[in-house]
Amino acid sequence: MSTRKKKPRTAKVRAQDTARQRRKRERDAQHRADVGAETFKWETYAGTRDDMECIRLAGGFEQVEEGLTLAVRYVANMARRDPAALRAALDPRNLV
Repeated sequence: MSTRKKKPRTAKVRAQDTARQRRKRERDAQHRADVGAETFKWETYAGTRDDMECIRLAGGFEQVEEGLTLAVRYVANMARRDPAALRAALDPRNLV
């Protein structure tokens, strides 16, 4: 544990921090606009959340969203290449 005392934050340091954070928010907003980011909400049930966690763990992802994004991209590629195979893979009678 450090025994150094923190220096009090001056008005100048606070202003610098505020400006830095504002620039970061602006960069983040610009990046989201550049890549066409969009937020949507959806309702999931326990089984689906368990499946999403399974994807996260098996893929070694830090976030569920990363695994879901890659899964969607994979399935979309399958839909483009072989729609019949996609329909067979997503047949509700074959999921479990």
